[in-house]
Amino acid sequence: MKYKYKLTGLTLVEMIVSISIVAIVSSLFIANYHSTNKRADLVMSAQNLVADIHGAQNNSLGLVKYNNAVPAGGWGVQFNLRSPNEYKVFADLNAPGTEGYLEYDEYTEGLISAGARQTNLSDQIIISDLRVGGEPVKWANVTFLPPDPITNINSDLGASSTLDIELTEVPSGFKKTVQVNFLGLAEVID
Repeated sequence: MKYKYKLTGLTLVEMIVSISIVAIVSSLFIANYHSTNKRADLVMSAQNLVADIHGAQNNSLGLVKYNNAVPAGGWGVQFNLRSPNEYKVFADLNAPGTEGYLEYDEYTEGLISAGARQTNLSDQIIISDLRVGGEPVKWANVTFLPPDPITNINSDLGASSTLDIELTEVPSGFKKTVQVNFLGLAEVID
């Protein structure tokens, strides 16, 4: 009595097709993973910006000292499109009504050693646009005058009631906008 064995297995064509399907699915997963990672960095940068704006507001509420004195104009955050990778939390040393009030002076109000802080954004994230009241500007400051604190938004166009700060992840073009209003509310709006 002879037994016949039927050999089963994959042919070379079936194996190549299977490996190709696995490679395509893997490449789609990896591409989507990198895209999601970039969006997460952008969202985190926008949330950190909101936290820093609230931190400046809290510094004003708490009468936090700068260079051993409470700043007469409170604390603020300064944005400048000439330095799109950073923004500064600063102390406004000028009292309301004096020259220089609501303006940022990096040599006196932005000293890291005295209590100011510079925040650098992630490598590929920049501040791509600043708008006050819907109009584009080159620089803008948000300051909080204690004890209330009263919110002041100032720019190269003058005072305004809103500031939109657009963050862009450069290679992909993904964008997030942080908005600050005259009540001091800061939020990521899209």
